[in-house]
Amino acid sequence: MTSHARSHAAGAAPALTPPPGSARLWLFVLVVGLPLLLSAAALAIAPLTGRATPQPAGGVLGAIALQLASVAMLTVPLWAALDWALRRQALRIDHGELDVRSTFFRSRVALAQLQLAQARVIDLDEHLELRPQLKTRGYSLPGLRSGWYRLRNKRKAFVATADSRHVLWLPTAAGHALLLDVRDPHGLLALLHERRGHAR
Repeated sequence: MTSHARSHAAGAAPALTPPPGSARLWLFVLVVGLPLLLSAAALAIAPLTGRATPQPAGGVLGAIALQLASVAMLTVPLWAALDWALRRQALRIDHGELDVRSTFFRSRVALAQLQLAQARVIDLDEHLELRPQLKTRGYSLPGLRSGWYRLRNKRKAFVATADSRHVLWLPTAAGHALLLDVRDPHGLLALLHERRGHAR
């Protein structure tokens, strides 16, 4: 058993790289900040358009506060759910399968279907053909890609990447490849070789 494989308990594997803080900030800005800003701007320009809007007891400031509170009541729970999904990153090797969960999406591939001889750690700045290009069923923010994509080489792939240049490219015989941003990609590759050897 290699030192990498020995260092991981049964079922455990090197962790996926978590999304950077900038991804969570972008999520908050897009889901909460932007709707609040647009609502405030709409209320501010309403008098200039000549539209009469009912005013609560607090006047203009009260109307703005009420509107922003209503928007926040809708957007903050949505942001909380999406932020929870953003932090849902897990990778396990169990029952002869590689099980990857990223945000709302999941890929399970039998170890026997992994084409480990072709797997390698790559630099996405050098292998442009393996960059995700078309999101078919996924979740993306600056610093995060999660779910199903078509790569530049037109191949279907399950992608779970954060902000790293170096990721694990893992072809399979299951009709898609895996593109994984792992804290220890070489360790994961060694562990996959080890586990598949035991499964035979």
